[in-house]
Amino acid sequence: MHPPAQESAAWTGHYYLQGVMETGSELLLQADGHFQWYLVVGALDLFAEGRWEAKDGNVVLTAVPSKDVPQPAFETMTLRQEDGRLLPGEPLGRGAYVRPERGGD
Repeated sequence: MHPPAQESAAWTGHYYLQGVMETGSELLLQADGHFQWYLVVGALDLFAEGRWEAKDGNVVLTAVPSKDVPQPAFETMTLRQEDGRLLPGEPLGRGAYVRPERGGD
């Protein structure tokens, strides 16, 4: 599963979950097709890493067990692309992953 170069370049980056109270989550989409993800709700910490691809207007995350994350929080998560945001489907189902605004560097 390798992201097409043009489509993946548009979506690579570091995202933060917005719109879900008392929840912290980040998603890192790397240009080489790998991702890292975490979600914290109260005392519950969930993690996943693996491969991602941009496909049919979605970003599809496919988790792979690893040394650091032997039991990923999900097998597959599909995020719908909308206005530069990534809207999660199951298992999360709410909020939006957004990239931080860049100030006048």
